[in-house]
Amino acid sequence: MKRNGGVDHQTAPASRVIIHGKKGQVKAVFGWPAIHTRLGADKETQPKTDNLWLDCGARNRKEVEALGIHIGAVVTYQDGFDELANGNYIGRAFDNRVGGFMIAEVARMLKENKKKLPYGLYVVNAVQEEIGLRGAEMISRRIKPDIAIVTDVTHDTTTPMINKQIEGDVSTGKGPSLAYAPAVHNKLLALVEKVATDKKIAVQWRALSRSTGTDTDSFAYSNDGCPSVLISIPLRYMHTTVEMLHRDDIENTIKLMYETLLTLTPKTNLNYL
Repeated sequence: MKRNGGVDHQTAPASRVIIHGKKGQVKAVFGWPAIHTRLGADKETQPKTDNLWLDCGARNRKEVEALGIHIGAVVTYQDGFDELANGNYIGRAFDNRVGGFMIAEVARMLKENKKKLPYGLYVVNAVQEEIGLRGAEMISRRIKPDIAIVTDVTHDTTTPMINKQIEGDVSTGKGPSLAYAPAVHNKLLALVEKVATDKKIAVQWRALSRSTGTDTDSFAYSNDGCPSVLISIPLRYMHTTVEMLHRDDIENTIKLMYETLLTLTPKTNLNYL
């Protein structure tokens, strides 16, 4: 068993999963001993990658292989989308499928509103962000952008057990989050902030040290340098099967990206800013 990207192994026990084998999908569960058998232990065992296991109903190697399960098969959780009270959505992998959804919505709005941008626009959804920003690294080298607007999730720091003194003060339902960081171009950030002010879009702020931990880092330092900005959407319970975000934040993040694109001109580059 190996972790895939940033998946949280402590949430695995008793979860239903799908094993993607050579013969198709195989249903399984992450097994965990019953509490009755653990009560006598001096110290409660914590789930780790070296003590977790999958149970698909097979009881020997032959039965496992007959199902098409093989070394290296990817496992995904079965948990799906749901809606809670007050406009809150939950689901697995909102980080960062919601980013892909939002940029697709921006592209749809540009087309449906028949907006003619005075520059070339690439809408890209990069892979392998969780294992080293590899997709962003490849695409930034290929298209060589003059400016990059990146969207990702950030922590809702009102979540219990998160320290605001370390993570800042950001909450779902209060708007997209902008950040000061080495990879974020200050003048491009100021432009986005002005758009938010002009269009009455509430934003929240963070300060990041060294790296943003997002594809912004790959774009900012690619080629000869690319002015980049990060627009994040607040998220609760990151890297679990019940990631939670707010409907209003989705709508306002889409709006902020859309309006920013309409503000940019061909002169909006490193020298101009």
